[in-house]
Amino acid sequence: MDKYNLTKVLVSLVGTFWEENPEKACTLNNFLEWMEVHNVSDEADEEFHITGHSMEVELAAHIGRLSRYSNTYIKMALEGLPFSTDMEFAFTAILDGAGAVGKTDLIRMMAYDKSSGMGVIKRLLKKGIIEEFPNPDDKRGKLLRLTEKGKEAVEGGYQKAPLAANLVSQSLNEKEKKRLLHLLRKLDNFHYPIYLNESQKDYLSS
Repeated sequence: MDKYNLTKVLVSLVGTFWEENPEKACTLNNFLEWMEVHNVSDEADEEFHITGHSMEVELAAHIGRLSRYSNTYIKMALEGLPFSTDMEFAFTAILDGAGAVGKTDLIRMMAYDKSSGMGVIKRLLKKGIIEEFPNPDDKRGKLLRLTEKGKEAVEGGYQKAPLAANLVSQSLNEKEKKRLLHLLRKLDNFHYPIYLNESQKDYLSS
């Protein structure tokens, strides 16, 4: 295909993009996003091997499976450290970066279920990885922070966790990783406010 015909094809694609997405700004990033989806074959769109249902259900199933793969790899990588689950390490890593944090705030930062999050915190306290201390700004409240044991444990985790992280995205090239990260951030920006909303069930009502 010569430059003239390629230009005609591109102009035609831009026109199709504009017709299908009149509410979107006609920017290069939006066009490239649309092109990436546009280039996926119809046959691939109709193959729902896991659930046999719809695109949305299949996407949710794949995200759930990927999470379980990641959790398994991290748990294997952390063997020998004082973490029973991947979430214990994740909570500890968040505390390492954030410093002193309240229990509820820590759980929200992890976007985790409250009762399960409290269970993780209790286990970390029992193991001496984290400790509670009075909140200087609220005499009735308490904050969490890492102990010296916790700091040593999380440093060990930082050395091993990248092995698991690299395995999760190993089949992707750099461009694909950047694209996936962009899409995951987009999903997280949408879902995190829903997670924080106490009326989450309202979002599931049709």
